[in-house]
Amino acid sequence: MKPGVACAALTAAICFAISAASAKQLSNIDWLASKDDAFLKRAATISGDIIAVLDRCRLKPTEDGKAMIAVPVLLYDGISKHLTPDMRKFKRAAHVYERAFAIAVQRAGDCKAEKARHPGLYR
Repeated sequence: MKPGVACAALTAAICFAISAASAKQLSNIDWLASKDDAFLKRAATISGDIIAVLDRCRLKPTEDGKAMIAVPVLLYDGISKHLTPDMRKFKRAAHVYERAFAIAVQRAGDCKAEKARHPGLYR
């Protein structure tokens, strides 16, 4: 294979991967936008707790924990890139996330108690 053709194929593959990742993120934002406020608030609260506890206790998240860590990323991308049809819903959920994170950082509980709060999200 010629180097120019190989380089072009590699560039096309990278562009396709980035496009597919972007499309997946957009569908995740749409999925979150279709949920009601109570679901978004609960997800934002859990993700705020998880991220603060991961920083403080050095725990490792499970696959479900990793999915919960992605919630604030999707919220803030939906807000900053104007990808959500209901901007106010995402702003409220982002505020709930920030508040939950701040409370979890200030909480002086031990790591075992924090792990017991959400047992399926940590290893």
